[in-house]
Amino acid sequence: MTELPAEVGKKPLSRVAVTRRTVIAAILAGVVVTYAVVEGHTITEAFRGVADASPRWLLIGLAATMGSMVAFAVMRALTLAAAGSRVSILRNVAISYGAGAVHATLPAGAVFSTTYAFRSLRRQGASSSAITWSLTITGLLSALTLGAVGLVGVALSGGALGSAPGLAVKVLASVAVFALVVRLVRKPQPLVRLGHRLLAWYNRLRRRPAGTGHARLDSIVEDLYIIRPAGYHWVGALLLAVVNWVLDLACLAACCAAVGMHVGLPVLLLTYTAGMAAGSLLPVPSGLGAVEAAMALSLTVSGGAGSALASVLLYRVLSTGSVVLIGWIVVATQHFRPGRRSGRDEELEDQPDRRHLADV
Repeated sequence: MTELPAEVGKKPLSRVAVTRRTVIAAILAGVVVTYAVVEGHTITEAFRGVADASPRWLLIGLAATMGSMVAFAVMRALTLAAAGSRVSILRNVAISYGAGAVHATLPAGAVFSTTYAFRSLRRQGASSSAITWSLTITGLLSALTLGAVGLVGVALSGGALGSAPGLAVKVLASVAVFALVVRLVRKPQPLVRLGHRLLAWYNRLRRRPAGTGHARLDSIVEDLYIIRPAGYHWVGALLLAVVNWVLDLACLAACCAAVGMHVGLPVLLLTYTAGMAAGSLLPVPSGLGAVEAAMALSLTVSGGAGSALASVLLYRVLSTGSVVLIGWIVVATQHFRPGRRSGRDEELEDQPDRRHLADV
């Protein structure tokens, strides 16, 4: 059979679409060229700082950011264990790297990384309720402790108090959501009633039988209801969330030292918090551009713009770059590993009756 060229059947772009793309590309190119001309000295100084960076401090920074990932993975393993599912720390480290790579490189990465983590943990035998609990609690604890890091920076700085109200609101909101989640797990009746109403509305919309999905919802809620973490689970998870941020912060400090910048702790804390907050505001992979701009601007207080930009670039290469590199290797290894179970097997595993019927 004759194979048609790939271009056959494709709808050609209209003249308006071509013009629009050309204009956008020209504007972006103009912005880049203008910035390079205006800030040419800063860019040259930054690249010189990157080239002359201390290898010893860079190795320390790499070790710190890898330790941060391990701390997060241990927190994930601890919260899973609190919910009755045991997944080894090594497996959690691999899954954390894979999810981090997906989050850092794909648009809407938070959604895809959560899906990846959920499916990967299901393959390791963790229950759906335990994974839901773990993903929720680790996310809330991470947000809570990051806000606390920012508040400590504000308190130590003695100035820049304009940042305090926003950080305080973030911490209080995280605490409120955290308390609400814990209460709903202990007394889920309001959540169950709301879930049944939403399911009934969805079933009517899709013209499905009224009872579709209700039994599954009751099963998940019943599993969540029996989750009773001990006190040491809470303390351990909270401490690990702090260690996660502190080690990543240490990576930034090592990158500053690598280019010869002497940054005080208050400035370092505020710079880090500003970068993380800026990265969460824009729907671009890994907050590209926003994180670098926020961090470099904050660090100019302690040194020249070139050194600040160099330290931020090194930090992003070590923290984000290492996660992307290792994470995609993990994803590729899992994807092509012999004996990998399909998504249908996982779905049937969640529903024993359907699995039995499939085996007949």
